Amino acid sequence: MVGFIDSWDGDEWEAHIGRLLHDRHGATNVQKVPARHRGDGGLDYYCLSEAVVYQCYAVQEPVDVATRADRQKAKITTDVGKICKADGAASIIFKSKPIARWILAVPRHDSQEVNQHASKKALEIRQRGLAHISPDFEILVHDRDDFEEESWNRRASLRARLRPILAPASAEDVAKVGATRVDLVENLRRKLTKRVKDADDIEDDVDDAIRSFVDYQNALDFLRANAPLAHEEIVALISQRLRRLKLVGAKAGESPASVLETELDGLIKSFVERVPNLDPDFAQQLAFGAVSDWLMRCPLDFA
Repeated sequence: MVGFIDSWDGDEWEAHIGRLLHDRHGATNVQKVPARHRGDGGLDYYCLSEAVVYQCYAVQEPVDVATRADRQKAKITTDVGKICKADGAASIIFKSKPIARWILAVPRHDSQEVNQHASKKALEIRQRGLAHISPDFEILVHDRDDFEEESWNRRASLRARLRPILAPASAEDVAKVGATRVDLVENLRRKLTKRVKDADDIEDDVDDAIRSFVDYQNALDFLRANAPLAHEEIVALISQRLRRLKLVGAKAGESPASVLETELDGLIKSFVERVPNLDPDFAQQLAFGAVSDWLMRCPLDFA
């Protein structure tokens, strides 16, 4: 997971920290401070129950240690100055419970000079005796090592969205499947006839299902080459669902539309749960393709 700490967009980093703070303090104990209207006042998030403020900052990488430290120190100076303003957001929000900790949340903290600077600034602020600043006020710097590892890994996985851009199946691809897999396409047509009565609609649905099948095969090839762990999870989930389908079949009395909806929803849900960085649209594409495959190969049928 080391690659996640090196380069972050500022908005992306702030959203990531928000999710980590939900894990640390509990979602109902964390409040975001929107910056769109009149700025954030030197605090991106806060937890009133613990009187702690968080400011998020991601240096544009790559930079050397000294440059990173200089920019983090400048950020501390600028933003703790904001929380000291008598008419600022912090003075109102923390009027009844003074700020005890102001924490700069960064992807990487690797210079003790930043610690020394934070300590000096905290002392300066304590000496001002502000009503909304606690007498034991401290400034801290937290990076990924200060967050619980499981929380970091789980939340960081949401960042690396798996959403490959693949060329959709062409008319030639559909025609090729129709010509080389006649028996499979006939299975598909026979089953879809139970759901659609109009002959023209049936052929359109058959073509759509074949396209989904081709897209599905291409998507699996992409995952196999570029995200092998995700590929293993997806294939395992499809196999599990397929074994269940072969063993128990569809629910008796369900309409073809209900059977299809049940299988699609079940696959999409399991994909997203087990591969959290899988884009929902891509999960749906995989599910459509898997169900089309089952319709062609006979594991899935309608009463």
